[in-house]
Amino acid sequence: MNTAENTSSGGDGCGCWVEVRPLITSELETANFVSVLDALYNLAKPYRFLIADTKNSEGSEQHQLVRFYFQFSDEQTRKQMSNIIRALIDVEVVAATPPTQQYNFSIDLELSKNYALPITNTEKQKDTQANIIDRIVASLAGTDTCIEITTIADPNAALGIQKFVYEKMSHKQSVSKTFLDSFTDFIGTAAGKTIQNEKSKGKPTPYKIDPWVKECIKYAETKLSSSLFTCQIVIHGNSLKDIQAVKNALPAAMNRFRGFKTNKNKPHQQTSALRKPSRYKLRNNVLCHLWWIVPLSTLLIAGLLGLFNPLKVISSGNSLDLVLLVLTGFFAVCLFMLFRKRQPIVLSAYELAQIVGLPLAVEKLPIALGKVPISRMQLDIDQINDEEPKNNRLIAITEDE
Repeated sequence: MNTAENTSSGGDGCGCWVEVRPLITSELETANFVSVLDALYNLAKPYRFLIADTKNSEGSEQHQLVRFYFQFSDEQTRKQMSNIIRALIDVEVVAATPPTQQYNFSIDLELSKNYALPITNTEKQKDTQANIIDRIVASLAGTDTCIEITTIADPNAALGIQKFVYEKMSHKQSVSKTFLDSFTDFIGTAAGKTIQNEKSKGKPTPYKIDPWVKECIKYAETKLSSSLFTCQIVIHGNSLKDIQAVKNALPAAMNRFRGFKTNKNKPHQQTSALRKPSRYKLRNNVLCHLWWIVPLSTLLIAGLLGLFNPLKVISSGNSLDLVLLVLTGFFAVCLFMLFRKRQPIVLSAYELAQIVGLPLAVEKLPIALGKVPISRMQLDIDQINDEEPKNNRLIAITEDE
């Protein structure tokens, strides 16, 4: 949806929202929503997470609290997942409606590198037992911003990671790099340099994998063994500075998030239906190639019509040929910037749980807490054992009387 703040009940699956409130007595762990995400992975349906800084009024005082909302595709899934969340985590789950606050800006995020590289260091994270969600909640508090995450299970995303590992292990180069290396060798030969290597002598050159490449392959294989989710992540806010602060609080290790597109939200936007995010988009499959297809086709057509001759650009300095070449080059740059290929966001269950979940420092952060059920109140066992002899003595005295 374009603006998460406009979400309300009604519409196509737009009312299937719940709010998850941690209890003051909860003993939460790092990435506490991993088990919940595994259950959602098996459902193979889209769902939406919303972590929002909301205004809460009690009497004459008004303060802000960070709340955690979840939207499901239908009512049956909402009831089923509510029961699963209650069973897996010690929290309160209630039917709720997200805030209807308007935001001025929103930033649609993408990954800076191939999604095979993780955004968190799993081993380091488990050792330090730090919860990134605490940092995210602290950056949201008091800023009137929210994070909207729409996601769905994507088993086919493993093919992209396998391709990444294969290219790294086989030292497969891109077409542009191969062309650049060939051009460099040609220039060196023309300059009189003699290129001698093991391959020219007939001896095969053993390929040594760089230590950094080994590290990339290691973590990519670890991510490959996890449940994968394709996500769309948008940060909404009234200030670009606050949005940037929230983005900086997101996890960043071998990979990180960056802004793909910044939108200025229009007022009174309607709520959109819950749709699954996809890695296969028109931009990534067709439009991203227009920057070289259109200018090259233009030059070819101009050459066939006799309006452009590349051989005369340098030799004769024909102004018409030069102007046409400059214009097509400028047009290629504009198309490249306009239809730049977008890096899809694919996260493992553990990575997604570093963003979606509950904080650990529930007593320190300004979050909405749930009500502790009376049936779950536990008595101090040591105190019961100390009072038991006294009760026995009282019973004995009563019997003597």
